[in-house]
Order: sequence, then structure tokens, then C-alpha cells
Amino acid sequence: MTRILLFATAAALIGATASASATAQKTVVGPGEKQTTTAVIQKIDVPDRFVVLRGDDGTDVGVFAPPEFTRFDELRVGDRVTITYYQSTVYTLKGRRQPRPSVSEEVSVLESDSTLPGATLSHQVTERVTVKSVDRKSGSITVTEPSGRTVTRHVDRASDLDGVKKGDHIDITYTAAILAAVTRAK
Repeated sequence: MTRILLFATAAALIGATASASATAQKTVVGPGEKQTTTAVIQKIDVPDRFVVLRGDDGTDVGVFAPPEFTRFDELRVGDRVTITYYQSTVYTLKGRRQPRPSVSEEVSVLESDSTLPGATLSHQVTERVTVKSVDRKSGSITVTEPSGRTVTRHVDRASDLDGVKKGDHIDITYTAAILAAVTRAK
């Protein structure tokens, strides 16, 4: 449920790792992650397009339904929602003088054709960070985000830091998608 909340609120993209030689561009695809959970609609705030879901573990989470979800008015308190969440991250090491990525953000909503409401929402962000420092001994990298915020992250494989140096750019493409399908209690 936490991941759904992060996606629904378009959490900021942070962190970076890459594997590359000093002169060549290389792309590293992180392992995709998929989770499925179910929740029951507890409350619907129609004017604000806000739904409170309660997961099977008893945790409540609020989710905003974007205006593109046109079947919002068909939702009912007590409806069971099956939610599948998928995310993946791709890191591309760029030289200092290579152009910025062409795509910065894309959001899409595709509603289901079923008799009950459902939709697939996807969000893809491409962001460039600048390497501030690399600590091969501790296996960490420090980058500066476009906002100016500095972030340090541990890298699972120290070899991913080979060829990465201060001043390099890393283009990060983060993709998240949610497939939500409603079933109605009888």
C-alpha cells in the first residue's frame, strides 16, 4: 500500500547508480518489481476525488483519482479493489557534454472496458542527476538532483561504480504503473 501512495502522490525520484566506462554510454536496467494487493473502499470524497482504501493488513491509504478516470462516480464504499503495482528503473551514464534527455515526464490513464470501473495508470519520469562524488570503498554514490538537492545512496554492486566519476551525468528513467480492478460484494 505504501508504494501505491508513493505513486499516487508522484513521489520525487531519488538515487542513482550506473555501470559504464569513462568514454562510452552504458545503460543499466534495474530489476522490475511487481506487487499485488487487495483493499476495500472505506470512504469516497467526491468533490476532492479522494478514496480511502483499507488493505487486508488493516492499513488505510488515501488515493487521489485523477480527472482522466471518468468512472469515478461508479465507485462504492465496500467495493473490493485489486491493485497490481509495477515499477522499474533504468540508469544511463552520460558524458559531461551529452544533451539532456528529451522526455521529462509522462502520465497516462487507460480505463478498463469491464462492467465495473478499473484503470491502468502509468507514470514515467526521466531526470538527469550529476555525480558529486563516488566512494568505491564504501560502495556509495552522491548525486545532485535538478532541484539542487544532494542525495547519497549505497550501491548494491560496487562494480557498478566502475568508470563513474565526479561531474558525470546519469539519466534516470523511473516507470511506475498501477492496474486497479473493482469487484463488488454481493
